[in-house]
Amino acid sequence: MLESETQKVIRSFNIELVVTVFGLFMIGLFTLYSATEAQGAHALVKSQIFRFLFGLLLGAGLIFVDSQILYRFSYLFYAITLVLLVLVLVAGHSGGGSQRWIGFGPVRIQPSELAKIGAVFLFARYFADDKKPPPYTLQRLLVPGLLIAPAAALILIQPDLGTCGILCLTAGSMVLFLGVDWKSWVIIGLIAAIALPLGYTYGLKEYQRNRVRTFMNPAGDPRGTGYNAIQSKIAVGSGRVMGKGYLKGTQARLNFIPEQHTDFIFSVLAEERGFVGSLILIILYFLYCMFALRTVTRARDQFEILLAFGLTSIMFWHVFVNLGMVVGLLPIVGVTLPFMSFGGSSILTFLLITGLILNISRKRYIF
Repeated sequence: MLESETQKVIRSFNIELVVTVFGLFMIGLFTLYSATEAQGAHALVKSQIFRFLFGLLLGAGLIFVDSQILYRFSYLFYAITLVLLVLVLVAGHSGGGSQRWIGFGPVRIQPSELAKIGAVFLFARYFADDKKPPPYTLQRLLVPGLLIAPAAALILIQPDLGTCGILCLTAGSMVLFLGVDWKSWVIIGLIAAIALPLGYTYGLKEYQRNRVRTFMNPAGDPRGTGYNAIQSKIAVGSGRVMGKGYLKGTQARLNFIPEQHTDFIFSVLAEERGFVGSLILIILYFLYCMFALRTVTRARDQFEILLAFGLTSIMFWHVFVNLGMVVGLLPIVGVTLPFMSFGGSSILTFLLITGLILNISRKRYIF
């Protein structure tokens, strides 16, 4: 018996990705409650639920947008994110030493989060229109590099080194996915060897250089710049195999963990749930990326392939960098953990990413 078109669409819908998202969010919600319970900040949990539901509606709406519309307005969307990044510097709200937010009435957004999606649209459209096949040389990468440079520079000025790094890593992942000439690899290596020391000396602010020094030697200033890294590692290590139990994490309840409801929320989970709970969370992130990458095989054209891969790269690099800095393998740069960290712009961004991936996933049997 032949399947109807509706049955084919339902069967092709990436329901596994949706289930994974809800699993991550529920773990994040319980962990957020634990991270804020001792301080009596229960309103953050309610706010997180509201933001998730709002983002869910927006993400669900994206599922049914024709990908040709996404293709057509790719450059415009990227341009809008650039305008928002400029507005942040002109009339944005400051917090934690950075000017990253802009208000529209009662709503505050962080344009740098949307800029990551905008950069993926930019690269997907540009390389989809490029009829000359890869591998790419540095000469051919000059134009896309110049196109994405304003977004990276505007984010760096805020300053937001973490988000700028995620944007650059995502763009680089898309280029590597397409293929780069081996001679260009040699040149890139030489440029990096020269640029990194110069960037450290002249490009970073003093507090950013302190983060690098702290990463190399956290014990050098345990009560100052090394405090965050040390307390985070204590929390992760003290969870051992099974953890101390829900709402029983001493590091979190005594407020030793810095930013424990945002950037360091994984420390709360690791202390309470131990290695087993941490492993479950990492497996869920792995499944998310696996289900998302499966969408690449369902894409109809080069634009959709690159869009799906680029959006998945944002998720991967966020998880990689956040977990790396929490356990002391990477410098602390202020990157949120998807669906776990408190924050409206963050959770909205990842729900929009999921909606776009589902949009591409459902196309296999529609056209």
